[in-house]
Amino acid sequence: MNTRTRLPVTPMLAASMFFSGITYAATLPYASLVGIDTLGMSPGNFATVMAFGGVFGTVVSLVLGYFSDKIRDRRVLVLMATAAGVVANALIYFWPSIEAFTIAVAVLVPIAGAAFSQSFAYIRVFYAKTNPTRADFMVTALRTVFTGAWVIVPPIAGWIAAAFSIFDVYLVAGLSYGVIGAIYLVLMMNRATLVQVPPPVRAEGASLLSTFALPLGVLGGIVSLAVMTAAARILTFSVPLLIVTDLGGSVTDVGFYAAITAAVEVPSMLIWGWLVSQWTKETLLASAGIILAVFMVGAAMSASVPMLFWLLLLNGFATAALMGINISYVQEAIKGRVGLSTSLLDVIAIAANLIGATAFGILTSGGDYRFALMVGAGVAVLGTLIMAMANMKRLGKVLPLPA
Repeated sequence: MNTRTRLPVTPMLAASMFFSGITYAATLPYASLVGIDTLGMSPGNFATVMAFGGVFGTVVSLVLGYFSDKIRDRRVLVLMATAAGVVANALIYFWPSIEAFTIAVAVLVPIAGAAFSQSFAYIRVFYAKTNPTRADFMVTALRTVFTGAWVIVPPIAGWIAAAFSIFDVYLVAGLSYGVIGAIYLVLMMNRATLVQVPPPVRAEGASLLSTFALPLGVLGGIVSLAVMTAAARILTFSVPLLIVTDLGGSVTDVGFYAAITAAVEVPSMLIWGWLVSQWTKETLLASAGIILAVFMVGAAMSASVPMLFWLLLLNGFATAALMGINISYVQEAIKGRVGLSTSLLDVIAIAANLIGATAFGILTSGGDYRFALMVGAGVAVLGTLIMAMANMKRLGKVLPLPA
């Protein structure tokens, strides 16, 4: 295969990940504010919409992940997902209503979310084919670019929401999805960027399901990540409302909350990246769950916005692990099936949305966001326990390779 290309592939992929970060950073911190505070949905109805999207998205993600390892060019799936993202955000922007929000969040956003995982599946395969010694590094580096958008965009989105309309953040997200799609269209015009890996060969006499097998420890780890990420979702839904209603803050403060967390994430990812060479991924992910729980307890006890902002050092450090180490952990889940394995990132995220949204709806029915954060801390601890119990033999330092 000729791996040379006249296109600046790495900068293009970095740009796509930055705009992918914008799609999340511009809207996710404001989802509960838009649905509940602006459109007038009840916490229960908001949670129901998010939960339905979670169930639908799980099915979509697995189907797309399966076919991404079988079709000639997985980038087609990225284009489909970005198109869904454009339509979803356009609906909310041009038709700001409960009906548009429901259709977008429950049906289209889960499809759009596949753009993230399938982009990383393409990135992994591309560098495994063109520069295999740097494949893991490039996945981490491009994930850091994604995080960089979270540093820059939330304060700008907060200013846009405060100065103009909170619905304008969805215009920003929709345009960003369009840019991602355009980048992948340009990449698809160059044959040197077409990469794929053959699926694993089934052993003689083995069942078809054997090629999709997940070791018990890995399965426990995935469940653990879903639970810990669900705790993070409770945090994501609760803190913006806590800032605005309990702490006397504004939507601009919500943007700074997201940006400070992301700013802490960037150097934290480098620290976690070094720690991965010393300690097993299971150990580090379990540790991140505990740190997240400590932050959520602290957030629930915060008396002011500045006090909450100081605690964001813990939030950013924990989130860096849960959003960074998890990629390489999940991509190794099903041997030889990068696309399907990477789609588990969507399954984890969507399952987390389902659990987190349901818990949020129940816990905040009385408008008590501090209580929701305290329970969320318990959920994070539960995720840590699942990881530890499923991988007792994997906890501790990385063992040296045999000579």
